[in-house]
Amino acid sequence: LRAKLDPRNVSVIPNAVDPSQFVPDPSKRPNSSDTDTVTIVVASRLSYRKGTDMLAAVIPLICRRFPQVNFLIAGEGPQRILLEEVREKHGLIERVVLLGEVQHSDVPSVLVQGHIFVNTSLTEAFCIAI
Repeated sequence: LRAKLDPRNVSVIPNAVDPSQFVPDPSKRPNSSDTDTVTIVVASRLSYRKGTDMLAAVIPLICRRFPQVNFLIAGEGPQRILLEEVREKHGLIERVVLLGEVQHSDVPSVLVQGHIFVNTSLTEAFCIAI
């Protein structure tokens, strides 16, 4: 609409998502018997455009402030090395799990393991990675 088009000539087609595939399943969370642990899930290409540098900067801060928080990161890309360096530098190898590339059909099984989903993309308002 910023292009000054007549709203009657514009259609919005939302991304098709089957929400039944993304129902949280507490039994699939790491440390599911530990009710104090919070798992933050990220599913994204690990690149600058997807905000991986911001994610790498905030992980040590969150882990220092909230010892019950862990990260589960699915994805691959040129900035994976940045996350690996942060894990090693701050001793977070046990708290930040890097799954690498995950097949699209397996993404729901990753997402249901978390309490919180984080999207750090610099260009997407609604993440279509799922």
